[in-house]
Amino acid sequence: MLDNQKFSLYNYHTNFDKDILMSYKGPFDKHILAILGNYIEVILGRNPKAGKKIFKIFIELAQNISFYSAENDKLGTLAGIGTVVIGEFEGHYTFVSGNLVRNEDVVPIMEKCEIINSLDREGLRKYKRDMRGTPQGEHGSAHIGLIQVALTAEAPLDIEVTPVDNQVSFFTVSVKIEK
Repeated sequence: MLDNQKFSLYNYHTNFDKDILMSYKGPFDKHILAILGNYIEVILGRNPKAGKKIFKIFIELAQNISFYSAENDKLGTLAGIGTVVIGEFEGHYTFVSGNLVRNEDVVPIMEKCEIINSLDREGLRKYKRDMRGTPQGEHGSAHIGLIQVALTAEAPLDIEVTPVDNQVSFFTVSVKIEK
């Protein structure tokens, strides 16, 4: 909480890496998705191929945050809360998203990510078709978006899970997109 700690917005601003094109933390409702999506299209317009991939990845991961985050918007829209960051580096972009997930969901998500990272492009396409055939609500039916992210990025998912407490952990997905 900002009011209980000494927080310097200036320090945050000056220490934030200059390679960051966009950073957002907050609710992911349809209004925010539209604004951030438009912004992504503008900032990545100079590299249309990579920009299109990043936009698709943004939509998939933002929807995951919106639907699956264990933290909901305090303004009453029930949109999931999370964070996205886009960085630009020599030869590639990095897209990172993160949100709280229930601890009971960590193992299934990690297992799915391990499967995704073990498959080649054709294997990912088949896995996505198989997951689409899984009835909604059954174990494993969610997170088709993670498969699509790996397909779009043409790179493995870099996953990190940080335990927060007995109920939730912070789930981070990072992907590298070649320019």
